[in-house]
Amino acid sequence: MSFLERCQGENIHNRNMDISTYTWDAEHILLVGEFKEGQHVDYTNHLGEKITAGVYHHMKIELIVNISTMVIADVFVSMPQVPHEACRAMVTSLNPIKGMAIVKGFSSRVSKLVGGSKGCTHLVSLLMAMAPASLQGTWIDKSYKGISLTESAAGMETYLIGSCYVWRKDGSLAASLTERLRKESS
Repeated sequence: MSFLERCQGENIHNRNMDISTYTWDAEHILLVGEFKEGQHVDYTNHLGEKITAGVYHHMKIELIVNISTMVIADVFVSMPQVPHEACRAMVTSLNPIKGMAIVKGFSSRVSKLVGGSKGCTHLVSLLMAMAPASLQGTWIDKSYKGISLTESAAGMETYLIGSCYVWRKDGSLAASLTERLRKESS
């Protein structure tokens, strides 16, 4: 039995991220990430403020991503709900990622560019979660648009192989993908 199945306590807090991919045009996808956090009980925060139950973080990031280059063509951030009005100044904090490619090293570059006191930890966390989702969304978009495997898989090996246990270099999935790409290009 899991810990949750044995839990007798009440749910006091939730943090959720939802990421969706939409077709946009022949060369781009729209990637939408939503971060929602709230508590189910009243509490006193670290500043001594009384906080009533409800959503206290609700933020969205919308990215237009080029499906061939993985370059972020545009970014839009909205903050429907924040705990402090000063947080709203961060609505433009991700503008520096415009023109950046979602490739290996993306997370490190994002952290240096817009992380820490230069940005919002919640927006950066959401953006980091959106990066791998953009790859999956791009591959689905290309397949949906009827782009050939050879063309749509360009760079796929770079992203997938070595990304986790099942995609390890000496694993069966990596071998299958490499073989399929070899056959497609022949």
